[in-house]
Amino acid sequence: MITTVVMTVIAGTMTVLYFTKGDGPQPLRPVATSSGDPPGARRSGGPSVPATAAPGTVKAAYAVRSKWKNGFNAEVTLTNLGSQPLTGWTVRLELPKGVDVTSTWGAKAEQAPGRLTLSSQAYNTYLEAGGALRMGFEAKGDAAQPTSCSVNGSPC
Repeated sequence: MITTVVMTVIAGTMTVLYFTKGDGPQPLRPVATSSGDPPGARRSGGPSVPATAAPGTVKAAYAVRSKWKNGFNAEVTLTNLGSQPLTGWTVRLELPKGVDVTSTWGAKAEQAPGRLTLSSQAYNTYLEAGGALRMGFEAKGDAAQPTSCSVNGSPC
C-alpha cells in the first residue's frame, strides 16, 4: 500500500517536471486574493476588471526544439513586455505548406489548413507584467519557421 502511494507521488512529480522543464525559472502563477480577484485587479464600486497589457507589449518567440525524419517539435514562448498584466491571449501561426500539427500543449489549439491558433486556458490566461510562459506542438513535415505570427492581432 505504501509502495503504491510513493510510486504514485513519484510518477506525478516526474510528470509535472517533464511538462515544466525549460532553460530557466518558470513564471509564478497568480494566486487569488482574499477578494477572489487575481493580483493586479482593481475595484471601483462595480465588478472587478483585471488590467490588460497595451497592444504590442506582448511578444511571441518560436523555436524548433527537436527534429526527426518527417517531423519536429516546436516551442512558442509568450512574454509580457509591458508594465501591466495581461488577461487572455491568442497566438496565430501561419505554417509552411505541408506542416501538419499532430498535438499541442500549454494552450487551447484550433487548427485550419496552414494555420494554428493557440489561446489561453483557465490556468494560464493571466500573464503578469514581465512574465513569460511556454507552449508548443508536435508536427509532421519540414521544421521551418512560420510564414507569419501574431499575438492578440499584433505581429510577434
